[in-house]
Amino acid sequence: MLDLDISYNADIKVDAGFTEKTPIAGIKSIKLEGILRVILAPLMEDSPIFGALTVYFPHRPVLELQWTGFAHLLNIPGLQTLSERELVNQIGQIIVAPQHFSHPLAARFDLAKLQFLEPWNALRIRVIEAKNLVAKEILTKSSNPYVVICGGGTTAKTRVIHKNLNPKWNETFEILYSDLPDQEIEFNLMSDKGVKINQQLGSCRIRIKEVPERGFIDKWIDLENVKSGQLHIKVTRLRLLSDPTQLEEVKSLFLYAGCRGNTLECFVGASNFFLVFQVLKVNEQSRPKRDNEIASAVLYTYIEKGRGLPVLQMKKDNLKALAVVQVGVEDNVKKFGSRINNGEAEWKKRFQFLIRNPLNEELKLKVHNEHNKPIGSITVRLSRLLAASEMTLQDWLPLESTEQNSEIRVKLQLRILTPDVGAPSPQGKTKAQYIKPRTKVKKH
Repeated sequence: MLDLDISYNADIKVDAGFTEKTPIAGIKSIKLEGILRVILAPLMEDSPIFGALTVYFPHRPVLELQWTGFAHLLNIPGLQTLSERELVNQIGQIIVAPQHFSHPLAARFDLAKLQFLEPWNALRIRVIEAKNLVAKEILTKSSNPYVVICGGGTTAKTRVIHKNLNPKWNETFEILYSDLPDQEIEFNLMSDKGVKINQQLGSCRIRIKEVPERGFIDKWIDLENVKSGQLHIKVTRLRLLSDPTQLEEVKSLFLYAGCRGNTLECFVGASNFFLVFQVLKVNEQSRPKRDNEIASAVLYTYIEKGRGLPVLQMKKDNLKALAVVQVGVEDNVKKFGSRINNGEAEWKKRFQFLIRNPLNEELKLKVHNEHNKPIGSITVRLSRLLAASEMTLQDWLPLESTEQNSEIRVKLQLRILTPDVGAPSPQGKTKAQYIKPRTKVKKH
């Protein structure tokens, strides 16, 4: 594993306009700084010794741009920070942890064997409160604070609490993360300005490895880049279970009923439902008022390929995907396309969905052609996975409402979320620690 300190500062010429001679906007200089991590893994016996090359930024890089033309307005301090932050967010969706770029070095090495490909870990984050925040409203000498949480490739935010320098949110979020080294959770406090540009109230971060393997952290953290302010958070590790008998309370229940050996396996389906009921009950009891509904499970979805789809002709000047899949649970919908379609389309896409209640939610998958005309759809009730072996379904599923026999090969895995052993009970009270920020980040 190599960490490379990247510093790129140069004059460039990027113009955009209706014609080459009439540029409307552009960029005249760029500065990009950050740490780029290179991982050569896994080790192999034969040349080239390493199976694959993986590259990513462990932390968000620092970006500074100088705009020209009409875009010169973006050089105004507030707008400049906003535009640069948005560009860094776009970079983050591509190559900032947990996103990464991997390329095989050894012949026939399957990238699916990399251990950090899928986010098989979970954290439950509770944003509790903040205190001594700086006032951004001059007249009221107050702020309208909210928190933006970034981690595991996802972004979430709390509600806005108006005119308060000591807000209490008590809101809960879950994030999934892979085994990619040195991942962080970032907390950005903002003051809502309505139609104006929101102002920063400071930020802080924690490394995921700070959370004990079987437990939690409960901390007050100093905010960086501001005169005052602290944030109180609680982060708990979660287990992802495919076999409910791993939980002692479930196993003891069936042993008490006289189940032994192979007989116990016959009750796995029933114990899956029992486990879900227990998790839903605990989540509801531990959820503060006005809090989001807590996730009780994770659905891992792998859309592999299709067969029997209508044959579409590829045109050289056609940039549209010829077979588009839309997959979602509730209001969380993902959309992606395949450029290979001769009746045997291939996607090989992986997605994860946090599930509130697997007893009544369902996965919906729709396939469209390049003209957005429906080809067919699939609906899978998640309760079906509770009765499956290891809560896993891997099969060809027929598309409904198609003119021909078309199928999609998918792999669906349901995992139940439970606090790891050693974590406190939902009703238990803990004393929060107080920590200072590790380093002061230079304000740009």
